[in-house]
Amino acid sequence: MGSNSMNKDVVIEAAIQAIPYVGAPLATLYYGNKQEKRFRRLEKFYEELKEEISKSQNNYKDISQHNPDELSAILEELNEKVESEHLELKRRLYKNYFKKTMIQPVNGNFDERKLLLDILSTLTPLQIEIIAFLAKQASPVQGSSISKPGIEQSVISGSIAQLKNFGLIDGALNSIVFGGAGNSINENIVLSNFGKKFNTFCLS
Repeated sequence: MGSNSMNKDVVIEAAIQAIPYVGAPLATLYYGNKQEKRFRRLEKFYEELKEEISKSQNNYKDISQHNPDELSAILEELNEKVESEHLELKRRLYKNYFKKTMIQPVNGNFDERKLLLDILSTLTPLQIEIIAFLAKQASPVQGSSISKPGIEQSVISGSIAQLKNFGLIDGALNSIVFGGAGNSINENIVLSNFGKKFNTFCLS
């Protein structure tokens, strides 16, 4: 990480410590081993990649087929995301992203590759489940029919709405219901072409 990031951490840590009563223990809890955790995540990430790629039969491309500036920018961004990612699931998907990048060179497609990475970093585990579910469907699914025990339907609806905003899902209005227990919009949803590409590149 750069010096600007380190200076920012110092300022934030001091601000947290200044909070009466709870500041000092909070700062210790959050910053006590933050840098070590970030380093360990990245170290483990590349150790696991080394093992997985050494056993793989995939056709990894010569590094010369990449645009060096574009690849360097992607890897810098990826490292930052791996370092700060708390969820093992997301770090595993970052490995998928890395391996697909090595198979399909970054060369003239930087904007799309960065968008894929940025979206991946934003998605919640629930949204990842929704994408994986839709990828297995042979036809559009009514969005309101998707449910998960312990998750409020409004959370699922909001997750689907975000996926639509990212361009991963296409929706077609099915019906609008007024009255009764409440108003509702029934929409059939399906992975968009970009959503299919995202699923193949990042999740598969």
